[in-house]
Amino acid sequence: MDFLYFPEDKSEYIPGIISVVIIFILSVLIVRLLVKASRKQVKQLEEQGYPAVYKDGFDAGKSDQDVVDPQEAVRIANEKKAAHKNKKTKS
Repeated sequence: MDFLYFPEDKSEYIPGIISVVIIFILSVLIVRLLVKASRKQVKQLEEQGYPAVYKDGFDAGKSDQDVVDPQEAVRIANEKKAAHKNKKTKS
């Protein structure tokens, strides 16, 4: 098995370990930035009147009764938009 190389001097592992640690830290930071950006986009969409319906674990704090059916959420959002437009036209 000449293709496997295990050095006698264990200090040769240090650069590899440092590389793995740096890549792991960078990947964690990138995932956190992506999650933060995603939450910001959802917040902007909700402010524009689009419903954000979470399924599959995003509603961890809510019971099944609190989670709205996506079709129902769209209907409610459309009603809110229509009511908002009616208020603007009357003003």
